[in-house]
Amino acid sequence: MPRKTTSLKIDEYLWKKVKIKCITKGIEISEYIEELIKKSLKEKKK
Repeated sequence: MPRKTTSLKIDEYLWKKVKIKCITKGIEISEYIEELIKKSLKEKKK
């Protein structure tokens, strides 16, 4: 599926924390955010 490039404004503290988490997990921040969005959308369908 094609991916959309976008810009987000995120609290600097949260950005640093998520960056560390993603480095530790070995994933890109965009992958992490996509997974969170997918999980959130699935929960709303229930």
